[in-house]
Amino acid sequence: LQHPSARTWRRGMRLCIRQRAGRIRHVALSLMLVQNAGFVLVMRYSRKQQSSAQPAEFYNVSVVIVLQEVLKLVLCMFMIGLEQRSVTAALSGLYATRRDLARIAVPAACFTLQNNVLYVALSNLYPLTFQISYQLKTLLTAALSVVMLGKSLSGPQWGSQLLLAIGIVLTQVADSHGDGAERGGAGSAAATGAGESAAAAAAQPRSVALGLTAVLAAASSSAFASVYFERILKGVGAQGALWKRNMELCTWTVPMNLLLAALQASREQPLTEPLRGFTASTWAVIVVNGIGGLLVAVVIKYADNIWKGFATAGAILLTGLLAPILDLGPPPNGTMLLGACLVVSSILLYAATPPAPPAVRASAARAAMLPPQESASETRKVG
Repeated sequence: LQHPSARTWRRGMRLCIRQRAGRIRHVALSLMLVQNAGFVLVMRYSRKQQSSAQPAEFYNVSVVIVLQEVLKLVLCMFMIGLEQRSVTAALSGLYATRRDLARIAVPAACFTLQNNVLYVALSNLYPLTFQISYQLKTLLTAALSVVMLGKSLSGPQWGSQLLLAIGIVLTQVADSHGDGAERGGAGSAAATGAGESAAAAAAQPRSVALGLTAVLAAASSSAFASVYFERILKGVGAQGALWKRNMELCTWTVPMNLLLAALQASREQPLTEPLRGFTASTWAVIVVNGIGGLLVAVVIKYADNIWKGFATAGAILLTGLLAPILDLGPPPNGTMLLGACLVVSSILLYAATPPAPPAVRASAARAAMLPPQESASETRKVG
């Protein structure tokens, strides 16, 4: 028999570990909310600058992504060295077996696609429209979590997904109407010769359809990669390997984006001048996105993917508030405000729904697989 003081000590240690994990989760979710609003606003500002620049002043998008992945790699090495208080341990994180590298290649390819098409989306959509539309990945993540991770969602949680879908549709309706008015206003200004900025905007019009296609591609790749990566992080033997798994991701994403950078190179954008077209906003994009990738990994580790998606949805409020102030998009109209309210309501509904106890889920799963007579007896045993 264990001494009572030993049991008390172990109980206290478990409580401390749970409290520490809870604090990390709350801080990471808060930082992620701010980061997701920041990355949309900074990227939209950067793309807005690019739209008024000459072709020779354009930056290579994949070079930007390479630098943010390198930053992420350095930060992961720093975290490993800090946790284990060893430079050797940080450097050893660069080593990975062929099996580990092969397993991580799938999410790395998805994240590479996601990072590149996000620039297309934010070149054609206003920040608030993008922020709401991009929550499509939450719907896809929920469905994939059920299929790939065996999770189960309650009725209210599925209801929150329905609210989210309706909010996204309302946003697209509002932006499509605004885009038609924008084209009409620009054409009228060009015809009368008034408003030089309107004529410039007409020369490079937004394509809402292209932007939404890019959002769909980014959301699909992000949802699949996130659930796949969560499966790796929470799998057998993966505990404590958060930073190492991210380093393994970078060993794929860096060369993948270097290849894309070479394919994007042209006479106006030679690969021999990789930093051509870089401005302060470009470097801000690199820093914000480099840190954001690690926040995603921390949230996946200490919470789950669906919570990550809803924390991202919470950034809608901050984006909607700041985008008009920073002249990055128009103030939201009534339809868009309704869509945003539905999305926020879906967040509150999901958060207010407690998860089903594991025993209940397991019993329900067994009951669904057993014949009626066996199912009834199994239910009585659980009761």
